[in-house]
Amino acid sequence: MGLSYNISFSIAAMIIVVLLVIVVSMQYSRTNLVNKRFRYFLVASIVMFALDIGTVISNDHASELPVAVNFILNSLYFFSGTVAAILFFYYNVSVALKDEGKKVKKAFYITNLSVFAFYAVTLVLNGFFHFYFHFDGGAYTHGPAYLAVNAISVGYIIECVVVFIWKHRNFNTKQIISSVLFYACFFLSFILQLFAFPDVLLSDFGSALGALIVFFSIETPDYVKLVATLNELNELKASLEIQVANRTDELHREKKSYEELTLETLSSLAHVIDAKDHYTVGHSFRVAAYAKGIAEEFGLPYAERERIYFAGLIHDVGKIGINEAILTKPGKLDPHEYAIIQSHSSLGGDILKGIREFPIFEQVARSHHERYDGTGYPDKLKGEDIPFAARIVAVADVFDAMTSDRSYRKALADEVAIKELKDYSGTQFDPQAVQAFLRLHSRYPDSIRNHIDDLAAEIKENNGYHD
Repeated sequence: MGLSYNISFSIAAMIIVVLLVIVVSMQYSRTNLVNKRFRYFLVASIVMFALDIGTVISNDHASELPVAVNFILNSLYFFSGTVAAILFFYYNVSVALKDEGKKVKKAFYITNLSVFAFYAVTLVLNGFFHFYFHFDGGAYTHGPAYLAVNAISVGYIIECVVVFIWKHRNFNTKQIISSVLFYACFFLSFILQLFAFPDVLLSDFGSALGALIVFFSIETPDYVKLVATLNELNELKASLEIQVANRTDELHREKKSYEELTLETLSSLAHVIDAKDHYTVGHSFRVAAYAKGIAEEFGLPYAERERIYFAGLIHDVGKIGINEAILTKPGKLDPHEYAIIQSHSSLGGDILKGIREFPIFEQVARSHHERYDGTGYPDKLKGEDIPFAARIVAVADVFDAMTSDRSYRKALADEVAIKELKDYSGTQFDPQAVQAFLRLHSRYPDSIRNHIDDLAAEIKENNGYHD
């Protein structure tokens, strides 16, 4: 074979993936499951490329090295390729199977790890039976089952394609495009090397290009970006307050313009808040819609209902300052972690207290975890000392939390959540707010969660305050 077997593509591939590891480590959260698995895949790919270069050189000098060294290097290279492939598979299924139960995921993991373990054992046995490769007279020679070495690694990628097609609805547009391009790069380069360029390590370079493409589909925002977004919103808020104060002669027009911009701004902030934890995507918007529906049941004026809706959108703004590892922890929180979680309400109040035009924002962010019996936090307010809007949002917040999947449990059925609200009416919740929510819920016998768009439609169709 000789060094004419071009290793420059493997070197280029290694450089690309080393840079990707550095960028991913600097830009993206280390606690997010998708990011972690993608980074593991990249690190395994670097090891594979390095071993590929080493085995090419060692095979060229096979007669000068101990046979055991050649066997070990080649076995490690083949093993590393399979490790990289299975890690890419796990990266893929962490997106594809996010809505599947533990049994389905466990079946996938057990099946693939069993195949992986079998392959590892056969690589060891190859040192004795030579069915994958051996060294004949000091020269590297393929064994009768050599193609199985590549077939197992490629099989994991084919399995990725099958899962991707099966669960394509769980991928966003960006992820779909990047996944298709990755598979195209991988299989095209593999086929070209196999049939057109047998003396070039083109498949490695194709895999690296594919990894580069996949990188651009990772969309988990990190804390630095969240802080920058919050600073921009604070600057925008200050600018808007100055405009409102200086344009008293155009009050009606300015207030309408302010409301429209506020809705867009607060909606953007709600997206940022929910992005901290992929289990709570959409939580802020659902809580806002439920709270607005409860306010309607109380017969509140339109302007008050709108303010409660906006307050519900950003009731969890304090979670921006909470570590993702604590927010998404699958098990029980220890006392220190629970205290950190609780701090999000006071932090949220501090963030929003500067919006003097709408004090309801600060009140709801700070007090939506107060309890009607005075045992809540952070101020242990009791009964009607708790701001009215916060009592409404508290009911909406707990109902949506109970009927949503969380990192530590699956969503509860509506009837179970309703029973909890009734059981804790008068202790945790304002009884009148619970009764208003029950009236709202009774209008949607199948499930109120299926009608979130209906509850929010009024805001989309008719922006503007009307007392």
